[in-house]
Amino acid sequence: MIIVMRTYIPKAGKGGSLIRLIKQVNDAFVSNAFPKIEILRASHGLHGKLQTIQRWNSNDEYNDSRDKVRGTKEVTSLFDEIYPLLEETHYTELFNVE
Repeated sequence: MIIVMRTYIPKAGKGGSLIRLIKQVNDAFVSNAFPKIEILRASHGLHGKLQTIQRWNSNDEYNDSRDKVRGTKEVTSLFDEIYPLLEETHYTELFNVE
């Protein structure tokens, strides 16, 4: 199993809009048979920081999903709304679960 963690830093005043859209991304992922997204909201440090965790069975399963995700208009249209809210693009990390 792997965990894909993404970190999002919104522009000042955009954190509420970002979390609303990330929740919609989760709904779109689940309705398109992708793993659910867990949302973590920072209480300390960078104001408005969000992190998401998504659990995949393997690196191969995750990598194979990338084209399908990019081809899912329901997901890509939400990211078209998310990107303008961010200070910079989100940061992605993959962790192997031992």
